[in-house]
Amino acid sequence: MIMQFILTVVILFASGSELEINGEFIEAGAAYIEESNLRGEVRILSRFLEEALYAGQNRHAYDLILTLELYPLESSYFEYWYARLAWSSGLSELACNSLDSLYADPWLKARASGLAAQLRGDAEIAVQYYRESWSSARTSRERYYSALDLSFALLQTGEYIEAEIIASFLIENFPGEGMPLIALGLIQYEQNRFGAAMTILQSVVTGDTYTATAKIYAGMLLEDFE
Repeated sequence: MIMQFILTVVILFASGSELEINGEFIEAGAAYIEESNLRGEVRILSRFLEEALYAGQNRHAYDLILTLELYPLESSYFEYWYARLAWSSGLSELACNSLDSLYADPWLKARASGLAAQLRGDAEIAVQYYRESWSSARTSRERYYSALDLSFALLQTGEYIEAEIIASFLIENFPGEGMPLIALGLIQYEQNRFGAAMTILQSVVTGDTYTATAKIYAGMLLEDFE
């Protein structure tokens, strides 16, 4: 009870940015609402959306896009998210065409071009675009997404060492994020390190700090691997 009380006090008096840095994203979102910090709210909502899109949780992703549409964001972000949702929904040609024609800032444009190449099966070209998006990133969160994209693309090209280095860096520097661990689990699996892969993915499923979306995604992969 004493520990629960201490944690409650810490969370109540911590700023949204402190909670976000520590990987406590739900609490950070609530704090940002209390602070009327719209940029913080958008960042947290976008983080949940990115995770849902990666995990193929289409309904959850759609609901989050609708919520984000209430905020004053550039239309290119919605076009990008809807293109990814279209791909997950089986509309591959529409998704790739939308990504190719996206008019956006250099970071998002490079990221969209990389995804279009990746969806068409050209992971080597995707790697080039993701490196470009990483170079164009303006914030640590943008660099996180570019690096995560790059790690998955490098996995597809068989460049396991670099992919693992990137995933491990993200795990160390972005606490509370389940996707880098999932990427690392897939990297291990592709190298026939099945025990290590299963252990990593299980740590996401049973971990207290990861979201339900990450847990579901990791659980689905574990079932596929068995």
